Amino acid sequence: MLETLNIKNFAIIENTSLSFNLGFNVLIGQTGAGKSIVINALKFVLGDKPNKDNIRTGENEMLVKAVFSNISKKVNDCLNDFDITCDDVLIISRSFNLEGKSSCKINGEPVTVSMLKQIGSLLVDVCGQYDSTLLLNSNNHLTLLDSYAQKDLIDDKNELGNLLSKKKEIEKQILSLGGDDKDRERTLDLLNYQIKEIQDANLKQGEDEQLENDIQVMSNYEKISNSLEVAYQGLSNDNLYQALSSLELASNYDSKLTEYAERLKSVFIEFEDISSSIKDYMSNMSFSENELDNLTLRLENIKSLKKKYGSSIDDVLKYLEECKTKYDNIQNSEELLQKLQDEKSNVTKKLYDVCVRIHNTRTKVAKEIESKVEKELSTLGMKNTRFTIKFNDLPNINDAVFTQSGFDTVEFMFSANAGEQQRSLVKTISGGELSRFMLAVKNVFASCDDANLLIFDEIDSGVSGEVGYLVGQKLSMLSRTHQIICITHLPQVTALADKYIYISKQVEGEHTKSVASYLTTDQLASYLVTLFGSKESTAGLEHAKELIESAQKFKTNLNK
Repeated sequence: MLETLNIKNFAIIENTSLSFNLGFNVLIGQTGAGKSIVINALKFVLGDKPNKDNIRTGENEMLVKAVFSNISKKVNDCLNDFDITCDDVLIISRSFNLEGKSSCKINGEPVTVSMLKQIGSLLVDVCGQYDSTLLLNSNNHLTLLDSYAQKDLIDDKNELGNLLSKKKEIEKQILSLGGDDKDRERTLDLLNYQIKEIQDANLKQGEDEQLENDIQVMSNYEKISNSLEVAYQGLSNDNLYQALSSLELASNYDSKLTEYAERLKSVFIEFEDISSSIKDYMSNMSFSENELDNLTLRLENIKSLKKKYGSSIDDVLKYLEECKTKYDNIQNSEELLQKLQDEKSNVTKKLYDVCVRIHNTRTKVAKEIESKVEKELSTLGMKNTRFTIKFNDLPNINDAVFTQSGFDTVEFMFSANAGEQQRSLVKTISGGELSRFMLAVKNVFASCDDANLLIFDEIDSGVSGEVGYLVGQKLSMLSRTHQIICITHLPQVTALADKYIYISKQVEGEHTKSVASYLTTDQLASYLVTLFGSKESTAGLEHAKELIESAQKFKTNLNK
């Protein structure tokens, strides 16, 4: 249960600490006093997206802290997964500042928003206008049905998930073998084209690099030729020969010069060799515009292949081998393909069977839900209401589309008056009827709800009088198994609560702030008079006290 909620600098709440009872708590007060702000603060601390506009004017940061006790096993298990210890008291805090920085902690340990949301979903279920919107979207009806039947569906849904994964893997293997006959032919044609294109190119490793060099050489033929001629002329003069002859002659008379003569002789031989090589190179050089064009075309062809099949010639040749292997596999895969097709058919049959079982479970559970919801609605003043969950016709195995939910689609059908044809809930239900319908559904689904705390944000919208009292009774009954926090403007609902939290506004200086107080029974009677829409009078107070007394009797009988 939620024991306390501390709110600081959140909207018009400056610094407020709220405490709650285990049973039925109501947030009351004038419109705009800050009741919804309290709920928004709780949703924020449990992972809702923050908004800078919610930071109190003039402040830099908002902070909310929630203290829970009597923690359920599911919450404890989740905390253990997060390596967070909990001794039956859970403290969740979250801050958010104008710079957009957020801090989330559970029992002092930093956590992510995702972890916060996960824990929050196990602690609190908020039922407000958003939930009404969800109810009015038929796409959500199957999810709602399955949440009630989750224990009966868990094994079949696990099997469904495994079979879907297996079917996907088989289809992947079939696709790798070319798919069906038409797909196979198309794949073979493509592979054959790619193999031929690469083979016809007759690629050689390193060829592209050599081509780039050859093209560079031929493109600069004149420059190279002129430079080589100059170099050759420089190496071919007689100066070095004369120097060698003179040094050898001198060494005949001075042995110390012999070493120099030998070294110069080596240089001379190297010069002659280089000069001869340059001469040979020059004699073999040639330039052809046509050859240059052919080299350029060849290089462009190789670049095109690399663009299609790999970043290098090695990659292209590797792709060629892969294509050959794949082509051969497809050509020789009839037996394997047939085996996979048989496996797919077998898995599809199992999928169909498990989806039928899921469908049968759902239809059985749907009948139970229909009966319980109609009974709940009857106690809420809607005795002639008929409610059914409409299923689509079962598809045959060849037309079935399998999803993680099976192949069912459902829609809630509704009729509020005797003799009227049932129509889509989305199209026929009124505002007042929707409030009661949502309460009825929540009451029916309470047994499978993970959260022990249920929050109703103006669940009594669109109802009044005797119907309002019936709504209050239903909330009071629900509070025997769940902690309830409810925003209400109805005196009939307020009187049936166990704790009355009055939210009001005060103006201090230039700032407005929202404050909370707890009403006694006598204070409650005076407040109820204002809800009746009349000035405080003896008659009005007596009426209020009678309502409170009637509510107390109902709760006493409820506890017996």
